Amino acid sequence: MRRACLAALAALCGGAAAQTLSLELTSGDYVDARLTTPHAAQVELRAPDGSVARTWQLPSGDAELLFVAPASGRHELRVSGAGASEASGDKHTRRLELRERVPAAQLATPPAARSAPPQSATVKEWIAQHGAGTDAFWAAVAKHGTPIVEPAGDGTAQLVTLLWRGADTRSLRAFWPIRAAQADAFARVPGTDVWHLSLRLPAATRMSYQLAPDVPQFADGPRMRQRRAVLATAQADPLNPKRWERHDGADRYSTASLVELPQAPREPWAAARPGVPRGNVQTLRFRSDRLGNERDVSIYTPPGHARGAAALPLLLLFDRDDYLSRVPTPTILDNLIADGRIPPLVAVLIANPSREARATELPCNAVFSQVVVDELLPWVRGKVNATADPARVVAAGSSYGGLAAACLALRHPQAVGRVLALSGSFWWSPDRDPTAPVGGLDDTAESEWAARQFAAAPRADLAFFLAPGLFERSAPGDSIGILDANRHLRDVLTAKGYRVHYREFAGGHDYLNWRGMLPEGLITLLGQP
Repeated sequence: MRRACLAALAALCGGAAAQTLSLELTSGDYVDARLTTPHAAQVELRAPDGSVARTWQLPSGDAELLFVAPASGRHELRVSGAGASEASGDKHTRRLELRERVPAAQLATPPAARSAPPQSATVKEWIAQHGAGTDAFWAAVAKHGTPIVEPAGDGTAQLVTLLWRGADTRSLRAFWPIRAAQADAFARVPGTDVWHLSLRLPAATRMSYQLAPDVPQFADGPRMRQRRAVLATAQADPLNPKRWERHDGADRYSTASLVELPQAPREPWAAARPGVPRGNVQTLRFRSDRLGNERDVSIYTPPGHARGAAALPLLLLFDRDDYLSRVPTPTILDNLIADGRIPPLVAVLIANPSREARATELPCNAVFSQVVVDELLPWVRGKVNATADPARVVAAGSSYGGLAAACLALRHPQAVGRVLALSGSFWWSPDRDPTAPVGGLDDTAESEWAARQFAAAPRADLAFFLAPGLFERSAPGDSIGILDANRHLRDVLTAKGYRVHYREFAGGHDYLNWRGMLPEGLITLLGQP
């Protein structure tokens, strides 16, 4: 059953305080559902015994709900949170749709797991002392915790080992930003419940990850469908005590684990500090008639800001929801201002109306850029005293948001003079499918449209901060990846005479890394390094 409305199974009425949808499932069934909601919502999956199998904390817009039925019987999806608001003029209510349901019996058999002894000297020692997979072995693992980090070579790299206990597990993958051959598939110690994966990583590595046991396998269908299926089982590493909580009360599926190696850079501005004055964040609704949509926009003003004060520098930051949750942007700004690393500024965090709108608007959309300049900026300046000097206006974002920031400056250098692009998706081409994953997968279209436009356009008074991750290389068989595309754009901009500040970090396509690179970019473009 594909893209069938769940109302065929149960009614879902927008605006209610709580909503429930019943589903009869067999253990192991794969379910792909989508919730469209005008406001933030929480969804719980209730198992047949009434327990909460998993939760999703979702922003406004469209979101996928991918899961594998934990048991056979009646399951419930329960939605809670504010419904459509009459005060805000919302005309849309929630809609929950079943996009796909694949019975467990119709899923393909996963490839046989690789059998191999572990590389880690520490794990080998535990096996020699206690035997692989014994209770004493796992007690030693629990006491030590994962990842297991050991020297490798000359000190510029570390051998990092992850473990998983799974007698009934058939396959296991690491869901993380490393895209290379055999970089995510665990091997099994033959005849035991010990799964292991070891990689040499730079000693400055910082990244988040999850582990995905028994990812549903499909006999056919789009490659992207199989890639996204990992989200159905990806969860925090139960043996790693370091977690990155994405929201209060997060369960194992909505929580990531951390790898932070000894030389990972400090992040002195990410945590709130006692005694540091806090700025104000006001969230408003912005509507564009030209785009035909509306969205949340959060405006940060620095501590002590008065409306009649001098015009302040302006930061435009895309992907608002993630830059208020995964990246604590207001806290970062408070600390940078308190330390005198950047001047007091106004920050405008711009949300996406939906996932589809993001995929249409952020990749160098000329209409969206025009709306930002002609509609959003005047609207913002009608509420706060933000500068119109392009040398003090920074457009910033990550992934598609970094691409949008660069294209906004390319088209409107009279309005935006500084670009802060974190893992910018500069592989993109307008001929590509906008829903394609990072790195492309469409070899029929020429990549790197933005680099060609900057090469052809007259040089403007722009400055750039570009920061890709060392792990953002193409996977085998893919077209150009983010790392190589950023290196090429750096070279194009430098050859044109632009001021380019370029950093590479030991990580991947990961908000955990962007949390540390955002303040560095702001200091570089607006403050005192």
